[in-house]
Amino acid sequence: MLGMVATAGVVAAPAAGAAPATVHTADFEQDTGGWSGRGTAQVALSTDQARSGAQSLAVTGRTDTWHGPALDAAALLPAGSWEVEAWVRLADTTPEPETDVVTMSAARTPTGGATAYDTVAWQVAVSDSAWTRVSGTYEFGTSNSGLELYLESPDATQAFFVDDVTITGEAAGPVQPGTRTDLATDFESGAGGWGPRGDAQVATTTTDAHAGSTSLLVTNRLQAWQGPALDVTDGLAVGETVQVSVWAKLAPGQAPASLKVSVQRDRAGASTAYEGVSGAAAVVTADEWTELRGTYTLGAAIDTAQVYVEGDVGVDFLIDDFALTGFTETPLQDVPGLADVLGEDGFEHVGVAVDQRETVGRPAQLVQRHFDAITPENDGKPAEIQPVEGTFTFGDLDALLDFADATGTDVYGHVLVWHSQTPDWFFLDGDRPLTNSPADQALLRARMEAHIKAIADHVDARYPDGDSPIWAMDVVNEVIADGDNANPHDMRDSRWFQVLGEGFVDEAFRLADRYFPDTALFINDYNTEMPTKRADYLDLVAGLVERGVPIDGVGHQAHVDFARPVSWLDDSLTAVEQLSARTGTPLLQAITELDVSDSKENNGADVSNGTVPQHSPAMTDQDAAETELGYYYRDLFDMLRGHADSIESVTFWGISTGRSWLRTWPAARPWESPLPFDDDLQVLPAYWGIVDPAQLAPRPADQLPPRIAGTDDVAADSTSPAGARVQYRLPEAADTRDGAVTPDCAPAPGTLFPIGTTEVSCTATDSAGNTSNPSTFDVVVTPPATETELYQQINNGPVVRANARQTVQLVVQFGNRGRGVLLGDSFEYSCTQTAGPALALDLAPGSARQVANRDYPAGQNGNVTLRARPTQVGQATFDCTMSMTDSKGAPVSSTTTVTIDVRR
Repeated sequence: MLGMVATAGVVAAPAAGAAPATVHTADFEQDTGGWSGRGTAQVALSTDQARSGAQSLAVTGRTDTWHGPALDAAALLPAGSWEVEAWVRLADTTPEPETDVVTMSAARTPTGGATAYDTVAWQVAVSDSAWTRVSGTYEFGTSNSGLELYLESPDATQAFFVDDVTITGEAAGPVQPGTRTDLATDFESGAGGWGPRGDAQVATTTTDAHAGSTSLLVTNRLQAWQGPALDVTDGLAVGETVQVSVWAKLAPGQAPASLKVSVQRDRAGASTAYEGVSGAAAVVTADEWTELRGTYTLGAAIDTAQVYVEGDVGVDFLIDDFALTGFTETPLQDVPGLADVLGEDGFEHVGVAVDQRETVGRPAQLVQRHFDAITPENDGKPAEIQPVEGTFTFGDLDALLDFADATGTDVYGHVLVWHSQTPDWFFLDGDRPLTNSPADQALLRARMEAHIKAIADHVDARYPDGDSPIWAMDVVNEVIADGDNANPHDMRDSRWFQVLGEGFVDEAFRLADRYFPDTALFINDYNTEMPTKRADYLDLVAGLVERGVPIDGVGHQAHVDFARPVSWLDDSLTAVEQLSARTGTPLLQAITELDVSDSKENNGADVSNGTVPQHSPAMTDQDAAETELGYYYRDLFDMLRGHADSIESVTFWGISTGRSWLRTWPAARPWESPLPFDDDLQVLPAYWGIVDPAQLAPRPADQLPPRIAGTDDVAADSTSPAGARVQYRLPEAADTRDGAVTPDCAPAPGTLFPIGTTEVSCTATDSAGNTSNPSTFDVVVTPPATETELYQQINNGPVVRANARQTVQLVVQFGNRGRGVLLGDSFEYSCTQTAGPALALDLAPGSARQVANRDYPAGQNGNVTLRARPTQVGQATFDCTMSMTDSKGAPVSSTTTVTIDVRR
């Protein structure tokens, strides 16, 4: 087994400045050092084995996996970071060598909370022939009413010895008002601590400045994350919100580009975290200075933190007048909690996507007031959990589980298998990309199982009594493509699919069911409300049910916009309910990632797509846009309440507008207000649309055009050489106020479409005169396979004798040996010389006209005459091709070879 180090995430305190200290040692030479038996385990000093000195601690009498030696560390270990080490050797009880694994764990009970079970060192291989070091970093930030360190083994009766236990580390400093320091830089006296990040180059310049005479120029940015960076460790404290401001301007000659401010935080033993400063993003130009301003709450203890400015690759820019200051937060409003209101309407879980920033301070208060479930926004994704094969980093996820334990909050897990945010190594054998060979398929399946099992084992170790807060899990995410393709169900052509095919979905669910038997297992995707994707999604789910795959529920991300008809999602929810009734397999439903964009464009939710067109506000008046969002949320939740019997959970994708991914993807979109709470955690009209629509201001005038659902290309067989009249079905179109509308499409249904590809463009107009952007699809007309069979033969035989300087004529007989009709007016004939002295072989005058005078049904024949006048002696060889078209437009041809033997 691979060793894993897992840390309980810090939720309360920054690092203290004291040097690491040794707080506990036990060599068992005099006594047990405070170690006692856990469960039925018995501990006693023994001289049978000793790593150092003469004695060790013998552990016997175990009758369950969690039984073993334990140390009460509640008074010994305050919140902080600790290195725990013990040496273990198995008891020599058989003539044959013995091996086993031992795990070092901690049962931690936060004050006022439920007990959490943390892993310090995971399943370290030990034997009866040598002493083995079992050690790990244990980091936590809670104050605890109970804390017990212990050793356990999956072999419930295994006896072993323990020796030379050491615990060293440092306590986290308490958070006290005023412990952080305001920071500012104006660049008038130099760079002020700012330096380059990655390949970027920074230098002060007097060519331009926001205030004063100097700014910082940033060049040579080869990747988006590269730019200017400043250490802000002293400016941050856990749970305290700060305001960050910096002025930016593009270098002369640069086209407008998106810039944003981010924070990198680092802590020994934990994964590096990269977090955006809420609200500090904008499209910046070379014409004027733009302020990037937002707020940031440190969610976990740090060793260091840096703030940096990033943005579009290759863009040169200037920054000036940076400030990081304390921020006076507005108290949370005393309004009904969303979970309370929606719970009364029958929704079992009302959740929100979070990271550690939402586990402290005012954001944590908002979570507890309005939500009864959380989803790890990024901390459960494959790249976060297993960045390197066999190296698991659970610290950030554990921090969220700690918060859930302490607050009695359920957790919706996200995600086990996904094409995005999955490390490349999953799909490589060394440097070689995996193929769909049996060996490569076996390797990828093994990696899938190892990943899922490791997460389950870690959760089980934390919660040996089976009381994990994880009630549901996204097993696979975003497996359906947005457009038509050759894969079954239009599945995304991901690396998972390329190697394993459709079966990777089945495999993931069966593994998840094996290792998470008490968890509701969901499939999840975006744009499930779109009619064509809905059909593909439901077709895949129906196949899973038919094959007996253990799927419990269907997730709808619901990344929508306020012009997208609510009725489309209504139809999708109904379709799943009908599938449940039809198959007799009850399927739960979940709204998994809800937000509502107020941009004019909706470019989907595939964050791996790369560059996409820029967005723009759909309404110029921000207050009016937010009011319209309130009415959209009203209509959305009126519809969702009608499906409360099947919808088990509704999750909002972010705690506030400032924390929404829409604010920065793929470029700055500062107008976006997609969630019920604003940047300052105050209610928006969206909240009242859900809770009490009577509080909404009057609805603005209708400014939003209808939406036309994308449709697959239409394929048709030609009925004549001119093409076919295609009666295609009009795409679905609807308006948020008018309901269904009829689109206008050109060319219209019933038009004669020529053979080939013709683009159809559709628009729709509502009763207020708002017209949609054009939606296009192709009509592809192809001839059906011909039933005719064109033949030709040279009546004179394949070799024709001729004399030099005399005209020679060849009679060619042709006809239709198949069914159907060959069209005479489509006749073409050509001969290409392939060998011999130069000679032209052509149709005799009038031959083509004679053929074109009639058609050739089955069994009908005809003749044409070829002429040549050779001038040189020798054999001239030709490939002669006859081409015609059948009555439905399919091209038909026949080629024969003839040689003219020219003599004197």
